Amino acid sequence: MEFAYRRFPASSRGVRPVQYIHRPVIPVSLSVGKEAIQSSALIDSGADQCTFPGRVAKDLGLKIERGSPRIFSGIGGSVMAYRHTTLITVADVRIAVEVYYSHQWDDMPFGLLVQEGFFSRFRVHFDYKKKLVHLSRYDSQIAGPVISHLPAECSV
Repeated sequence: MEFAYRRFPASSRGVRPVQYIHRPVIPVSLSVGKEAIQSSALIDSGADQCTFPGRVAKDLGLKIERGSPRIFSGIGGSVMAYRHTTLITVADVRIAVEVYYSHQWDDMPFGLLVQEGFFSRFRVHFDYKKKLVHLSRYDSQIAGPVISHLPAECSV
């Protein structure tokens, strides 16, 4: 699978000329139970847990606080997030992933696909010069099967 990097403004609003940055943000589908939505996700090799804004969980019909809580700490401070098993589809590959959701991330324009749950299942090759990211699945015996139905723990 191959995806083109997407262009995002890198300069503050009102600053001219506008400067841009290119990022490996790809289209994904997220689903829980019978609810499914289209979203975007940054492939982030520097993060450990898959995360999405809380508004995504709400659109999926999740009661966000019913998930397992975890505090994420970083440069911007601490964020309380809640884990929910979510089906993520990239192109034609569907995988069950533990995703952390928080309303404190609602201003983020995309989620994060990261080491645990994504890099553990896909070979990822970043080609910044060509502004492309290449994905291929590891052997199914190593990465686990591609699933086509929602496991019981994914129910709302």
